[in-house]
Amino acid sequence: MAFCEPAEVTQVTRVSPSLIRIRLRAIGSWRWFVEGRGDERIDLAFPHPGESVADVSYFNDERAGRIRQDATPPWRHYTVRKVHGDGTEFDVDFVVHDEGIAAAWAQSAAPGQVLGVFLGSSVSRAYYAAPADAEWQLLVADATGLPGLARIVEELPAGAVVQAVVEVPTHEDRQEIASKGDVSWTWVVSSAGTASTLPSVVERATLPRSPGYAWVACEATVSRQVRDVLRRVHAQPRTRHRAIGYWTAGVAGHVEQPREGVA
Repeated sequence: MAFCEPAEVTQVTRVSPSLIRIRLRAIGSWRWFVEGRGDERIDLAFPHPGESVADVSYFNDERAGRIRQDATPPWRHYTVRKVHGDGTEFDVDFVVHDEGIAAAWAQSAAPGQVLGVFLGSSVSRAYYAAPADAEWQLLVADATGLPGLARIVEELPAGAVVQAVVEVPTHEDRQEIASKGDVSWTWVVSSAGTASTLPSVVERATLPRSPGYAWVACEATVSRQVRDVLRRVHAQPRTRHRAIGYWTAGVAGHVEQPREGVA
């Protein structure tokens, strides 16, 4: 199995005005993980602008980044929305916005195009890790974190008590998400970014005093603000929440997360 494997687009679905779902199928014998959970991370390589097939050979060349002088193909971090069957097919949701290589690609994506999928780890990677003794959960996300939040909610065990707070650009971006858990939803319609209202919404939330768990996925500055609210206002221990910056306002590219907490 190579470090970067090809996957073909088989289906493109407009989930809402701000979300496009791309179904990918593994080319060859490799498979995506079937034991993944929640906000499972996936790294994708994209075609150069004007092309339809990502250059996976670049990332499988040991000289890449050291001796080769040609441009590195674009790649980005994303979340696996759903895995189908034995891992041959899987879905990835893309947020529609005016800038960015990945967003531009998704808006013109069509069956037959090929992305690269990085398989540098032998196990699935996710940030979400609710403790076994958590009696409640608070899940907070903007549109970029919604795919992970939705999968977490879909995979909840029966009886799990969850408050979900989601900020989306339009009313039409709200989704119906099935769950075995007891989920209460708060949908906030806002342009998000650093002007996000998520910190104030979380500050006004009523959280039980029993042991719980909070998961936050949104713009980096906002995620830190929500994390501070959890600690300062709701007195949540550091071990009882995880705040992830999925993107940084005004910055193109990747937001690297600390290695701890990724399992």
